[in-house]
Amino acid sequence: MSLSRDSRQERKLKALRRAQFRLRQNMERIDWEEDVLLPEIEALKSGRSVLGLPDGAAFEILVVPDGDPPTD
Repeated sequence: MSLSRDSRQERKLKALRRAQFRLRQNMERIDWEEDVLLPEIEALKSGRSVLGLPDGAAFEILVVPDGDPPTD
């Protein structure tokens, strides 16, 4: 079964618009990382307060697979 020209053009348009959307999201993510995330990381490394944590606070992130209850 061959695709009609309209269907092919529609798929190409969708692919182009999705690529534009992803590019915009990636550009915004870069700005967010530079403007928000990296300064927070630097503040955390230098012992300053980040996200309401007290100065000098440290925390550990524990990744638990789905279904496994956390252990304390």
